[in-house]
Order: sequence, then structure tokens, then C-alpha cells
Amino acid sequence: MQEKRNIRLLLSLVVSCVVLAVVLYISNRESFSALDKQMFQVADQTQINKVVIKPTTGEALELRFDGAKWQVNNSFQANPQMIKILFATILQTEPRREVALSLQDSISNHIKTTGREIQLFEGDQLVKQFWVGGNDAKTETYFQLPDGSPYIVQVPGYRLYIASLFELTANDWRNKLIFNFNWQNFRSLETRFPLQSNQDFSVSFTNQIFAINEVAVADTTKLSNYLESVFNLQADQFITTSGKYDSLLATTPVYSISVTDIANRVYQLEVFPQLKGEQLILGRVNAELPALFNPLQIDPIARKRSYFEY
Repeated sequence: MQEKRNIRLLLSLVVSCVVLAVVLYISNRESFSALDKQMFQVADQTQINKVVIKPTTGEALELRFDGAKWQVNNSFQANPQMIKILFATILQTEPRREVALSLQDSISNHIKTTGREIQLFEGDQLVKQFWVGGNDAKTETYFQLPDGSPYIVQVPGYRLYIASLFELTANDWRNKLIFNFNWQNFRSLETRFPLQSNQDFSVSFTNQIFAINEVAVADTTKLSNYLESVFNLQADQFITTSGKYDSLLATTPVYSISVTDIANRVYQLEVFPQLKGEQLILGRVNAELPALFNPLQIDPIARKRSYFEY
């Protein structure tokens, strides 16, 4: 009898454990399902016309759509590819899990002292606001709503440090295209070699034909390829603090290219000698903004007058 009683107690214990396991499984599943994957998204991204990124110290970064293109701080055009990346990131980022309760206060304080406040606008109406920050190792990103707790977030299928996108400077958002205007408004181009003035040349556009004024018979294929390289030239990066390049910027450039449009606006690029051991080439845009270029991008525009002669 005692043996049967022990067996019944054992069976009862097993059943209780199974029931408890099922309850815990269902509870965890419901908790997981209750996580709002869209808590940091907006209903319709196409209506967003302004994004403000506010660091805890320093100036805010504003990206604004003017009806035709995105602008950075109302000063220069934004890189369209970067804008696409921004909205794709906001669309695809979702909370993976809430930060552990014991760490929420410290993580929240960390976000609000080292992170960025993000504001999304439709017209003048603020439609979404949240904080973005990351851990010191830059392996995890946290998002937090103003009245919520911090979440570890992810883009499903990728291992990304999402916060890095919101840590970019204004120049990182800038359109990298150097001669950035409508080429239907092209008037002329001048290339100058200060130490080889006999290699200077100018290009005009008359009767829908590009011509080199100093070359009686120019190789039109070479000219076409050259102009395409100029039109599509992009900087690898812009430099906010020139630092080690100050002395080089004070020297005479190897050559300069100036493009004038029909409104007589001039777009200029100066190119300097490549320093020994440097992989990139230094340039200066419109006599004020230093930039670095990949040699594969810059070499095709370093053509001299003799290059185009038959």
C-alpha cells in the first residue's frame, strides 16, 4: 500500500511539473508576443519631412526635405543614399528585448548622457521621439521612448551597431558629389595646371556640342569620358578639421577645375599632390572645404591638354 501511495505522489509531482512548465511556456510566449515590434516606427515614413538628431552636447543636426531634395542644416544637400539608409534603418529596427530591470536606470542614464535624441516631424508636428545610445564596446544599441524603458534593438538578420548612424557629423550626411548641379545648365569648364600652364584647357558647350577651345581637333571619345568622370566625381570623405593637411593646403595645387553654369555660379575643385604613404588624395572644394578622394575616382579627371589631341 505504501509503495502504491508513493507512486501516486510521484505521478502527482510529475503532472504538477508538466503543468507548471506549460504555464511558464505560455506565459513567456505571451510576453514575447506582447512586445511591440513597431514601437519606434511611424505610421507613414513618406510623410516625414524633417529629422532632428540632438546630441547631449553640441549643436543639433537637422535633415529637412524642401519639396525637391533633402538638406543638411539648411546649408547643403544631403546624400540621397544616406537618407535612404536612415529611413530603412528606422523602418527595420525593432526591439529585441527590454533591458533587465536591474540595469534600466543605469542604461537610461547612459543613453541620455552619451546618446542622441531623435525627433521625426510631419510638417511642424512632432510624430515620434526617442533616444538612441550604445554600449561602450559599440556592440549593442539601445532605443528608449521618452516615457518608456530602454530596449536592446536589432535589425533582424544583421549584426549592426545601429547607433553609429545617428553619431555621424553633418559632413557625413553631405552629398559627396562635387560638381552637384543640373548639367543641362552647363556653360563652361576650365582646367588649370599652375606649374604647366601650356597644359591648361577650357571646355565650352555650344550648339549642343562640347569642345576644347585650345585644341583644333580633339578626341571626342576621350573628352566625353573625361566630362563623365568630372560630372560623377564624388569625395571619399569631407574633412572638418584639416589638422595634418594644413601645410599641404597652403601649397600650390597640382591642378584645379572650375565649372560655370548659365547663372554664372562657379563650382571649383583644387587637387594637391598625394603625400607619401597616403592612400587618398587631398582636394579642396570651393576654396574652403577639404576633402579626400580615392585615386580611382580622381585620376580620370587629372587630364592635360595634350591628352585630348589627335
